[in-house]
Amino acid sequence: MYKAVFLDLDGTLLDDDKNISIENKMAIKNAKDKGAIVCICSGRQQDFVKDLKEQAGASRYIICSNGTQIFDCESGEEIFAMTVEEELTSDLYEIAKARGYVIKLDTKYGKFINSDKFYFPTEMLIEEDHEKFLSENKVLQITIATDTEAEVDEVIRYLTGLNRSDIKIYNKYKSATKEGREFWGMNVINSNASKGNAINGLCKFLKIDVNDVIAMGDDLNDVSMMQAVGMGVAMGNACDAVKQNAKEITKTNNENGVAETLNNKF
Repeated sequence: MYKAVFLDLDGTLLDDDKNISIENKMAIKNAKDKGAIVCICSGRQQDFVKDLKEQAGASRYIICSNGTQIFDCESGEEIFAMTVEEELTSDLYEIAKARGYVIKLDTKYGKFINSDKFYFPTEMLIEEDHEKFLSENKVLQITIATDTEAEVDEVIRYLTGLNRSDIKIYNKYKSATKEGREFWGMNVINSNASKGNAINGLCKFLKIDVNDVIAMGDDLNDVSMMQAVGMGVAMGNACDAVKQNAKEITKTNNENGVAETLNNKF
């Protein structure tokens, strides 16, 4: 019997309309009733993940910001955090400000943003001097958002040219706000952070053998999950790299692939 399950959100637990189906909720409840811990493991920031954890009926622990934070929603305690160096964050903030880019900063207190251009309801505007903000808040993940892919690539070239071993560029993507405004984005996190490493850390904390763990995902930031656990399951809509590293492939996120796997395993 598997002892824990780690579920990605976008493209996995959530359908394309960002909803959690009744079938997936029932399958999570069934797995928990059978004694499993069911955790959300997402690239999203803590507040967003906490809300969806509640909607899904998942367990108390969540992994946020691409594995840079493990949080206990029941006790309100941060179990683990891996941050980006303050000076680099300040440099990127200045670059974003000068070029009119949007910069989003994940912290333990929420996601903060320098502009409402690509704003989401869960984000908070930085209304004070950014140096003061950075001196008071450790940053878990940096997101740069721009109008074009070329602008994102320019930031990536700048970061690559720094030859820093303490950070990694993560997950260049195209997305849109709820109002339909499209943008390009990319993430920067600590080089030692990943969803897979966070799963390993939480399993050690909970005294669970990773061979007794299921992880489900669809995108490149989920590959480390597939590699970390005994049963990596790729969604039917997953990218090739995830499928190649998975033990099984289930239905898509719009076909209740999470429910299909959990009902088969529990």
